[in-house]
Amino acid sequence: MAAVLAAFLQQHGLTQAQLADRLGVDRTYVSKVLSGRRQIRDVGRLRQVAHAIGVPPERFGLFPDPGETADVTSPGHIVSREVRDDAEAWRDVRKVLNHRRPELTRVASSLYSRVERIAGTPLITSPEWIPVQPVDLGALRLAWTDNQPLPFLTGQETETEPCRPLMPHGGRYPRYCHAIRDLDPPSLFENRASYRLLDFGCDGSHQTYGYTTYFDMVDVCEAVAHEVAAAWLRHDGDAARIRRSELPFRTLIGNPFDLTRRVVLPSVDTLTIRHDAHAGTSSLLLHRRNPDNVAIAGGMTHIMPAGVFQPSGIAPWNISADFDIWHNILRELSEEFLGNPEHDGSSGEPVDYDSMEPFASLNAARSAGNLRVWYLGTGLDPLTLAGEILTVLVIDAAVFDQIFANVVAWNSEGDVVFSGDGSVGVPWRRDTVYRLLAAEPLAPAALACLELAWKHQDLLLGSRG
Repeated sequence: MAAVLAAFLQQHGLTQAQLADRLGVDRTYVSKVLSGRRQIRDVGRLRQVAHAIGVPPERFGLFPDPGETADVTSPGHIVSREVRDDAEAWRDVRKVLNHRRPELTRVASSLYSRVERIAGTPLITSPEWIPVQPVDLGALRLAWTDNQPLPFLTGQETETEPCRPLMPHGGRYPRYCHAIRDLDPPSLFENRASYRLLDFGCDGSHQTYGYTTYFDMVDVCEAVAHEVAAAWLRHDGDAARIRRSELPFRTLIGNPFDLTRRVVLPSVDTLTIRHDAHAGTSSLLLHRRNPDNVAIAGGMTHIMPAGVFQPSGIAPWNISADFDIWHNILRELSEEFLGNPEHDGSSGEPVDYDSMEPFASLNAARSAGNLRVWYLGTGLDPLTLAGEILTVLVIDAAVFDQIFANVVAWNSEGDVVFSGDGSVGVPWRRDTVYRLLAAEPLAPAALACLELAWKHQDLLLGSRG
């Protein structure tokens, strides 16, 4: 990219400011790209740049624009019809995966008929992963190890070849995440350092973690889900006709609870309940995830906040200080409720959880007993086999209204659900909860949290610190 833009500047005698005007960006952006300090990875932006400077999209490793024919006179930039057709077929499966996840989740769940489910929901679990009743999050003990085993499966096995499309210049994409990046990129898709779940203590109150990355998880979880979506599409949505033999990668994974066979990067899913003890009312917060913005659980309604368990940056102090589920929840509350910028690892500065807002106020509320966080257990999404850490946050209404007075109607991942009267959230009542369980396309983790929270609501809503 830098070389192409530099050549264009020289050929046309333009300044960096003039090129920036042509591209519709700031001059400093052009300067950083030319110097190599910034890479353009967004496919839409790459295509925009190609059009602006008049070069074929293939020059940047992209497929030609729809309806255009590849320039067969340009060696190294020919995209064959076979490659284009394979890419379109792959995109068709991704479209099914992003828009039919509830049906696909039921298909995947049926493959584990002898496995325990959390509160009758599709979320599967192992007995030692679920406490008998909710426990205060502070009682959950996390341990770190540098001596983690290499995963037996990475998503680059022969069994995943049908899930990885052909590349323009030969062979199949070696990684599923690279295919997403090039062919179907959501607006939020970056590789980041993350925490890999490795082991549970016998009572579920201890968990051991090591190091992984977000894309390591995507390569396995989205490929195994893609496999189900492709089979579903082949049989025109007739789930009864899908056979296990059509799912070679899932078969290769085998026991989904064997944490040594693949990377398991769990998400932290938090059901937030605004509780007004004086009025005797409560409400819960929900989030409709936009499939164009997120790579996982798009098109589904989820509890909020929710986000993968990862540090705020790649520096050693980030990895150490953020190895804390509560810190993960704090950052997600800030991002999803208030629309604050994501701590995406672009800065090496540690997050000051003691004095930055809203972290300081949330910590003070927790210390005063006006906010409680409970750990419900851990499960696996049957479609993706991704890990899900289930938590509930109960916050006094007055505290919620003060800290989240400017709660947003939408954020970078989707829309926040409001009640008919314009108030944030939906009532925590039997009729509302059961309507949600029956009618909304809820993510499996959201279903599990709702069921468990409803079952244990006397403990969750009646307890103060």
